[in-house]
Amino acid sequence: MKKNRSRSEKNDMPIVRYANPGIAREISTANLNSGQPYQRPVKPSDVNALIRRWDPAYLSPIEVSFRDGSYNVINGQHRIEAMRKMNGGADVIVPCLIYTGLSYEQEAAMYYLLDKSAGRLKLSSAIKALLESGTDPSIIDIKQRIERAGFTWALDKPTGASYEIKPVRAVIGAYHLLGARAFSRMLGLLAGAWHGTQNSLTAGMISGVALFLKAHENELEDYEFIRRLSEVDPVEIIQLAQVESPALRYARLIRTKYNEQGAKMLPDRFKS
Repeated sequence: MKKNRSRSEKNDMPIVRYANPGIAREISTANLNSGQPYQRPVKPSDVNALIRRWDPAYLSPIEVSFRDGSYNVINGQHRIEAMRKMNGGADVIVPCLIYTGLSYEQEAAMYYLLDKSAGRLKLSSAIKALLESGTDPSIIDIKQRIERAGFTWALDKPTGASYEIKPVRAVIGAYHLLGARAFSRMLGLLAGAWHGTQNSLTAGMISGVALFLKAHENELEDYEFIRRLSEVDPVEIIQLAQVESPALRYARLIRTKYNEQGAKMLPDRFKS
């Protein structure tokens, strides 16, 4: 007999338990601590858009956690900045809903749930919040494997530095396609062949290498991949991969370039 799953399980959302339902209070923005690491950065364009459609009748309380003697804003930092800007940059008194007894991780999980339900979180911000909350083991494992391979998962503000991985959906897709161990192997192939150059770490390249490895994981020799593909500029693969389904096209081209660099050939295992 199938077990009934809870709504949170169906939505793959973390279950969060709070110490209380929140206490309504009015607090000056001067006493509110914003900019937690789990939050998306405040964007001036979002603040200006909020001001243009501002209606005080629909102002909802700012969710705040009182922790370690500070009032930490969980959700509402864009509203705070909008109210300050409309007040000439000065602090204002705002309605708040204060929670007590939350850990930093619970705050992050609460932020993830609130912003995700409102449809405001882009994927990179959602993953960052999940990492801070510690509620998703697979996301934590992905980040740890990325760092062990010498890369950085740039979820906030990519700098364009070497070994900085920006794609989110492609990385998560590769992890679920390959499994944890093969995902680490893929990262080793990327690092060994192209030494963390940004052109080798696009979403298409990551998806393509993952699909290529999935098709040939039992017959591929890693040192041969690194030797052969290091002779190929990723830009060449990127330019040729604009015609077909991205991951499949990248995977086929990677196989072609691999075969061009040595005598031992890999068969075409990709479906048309």
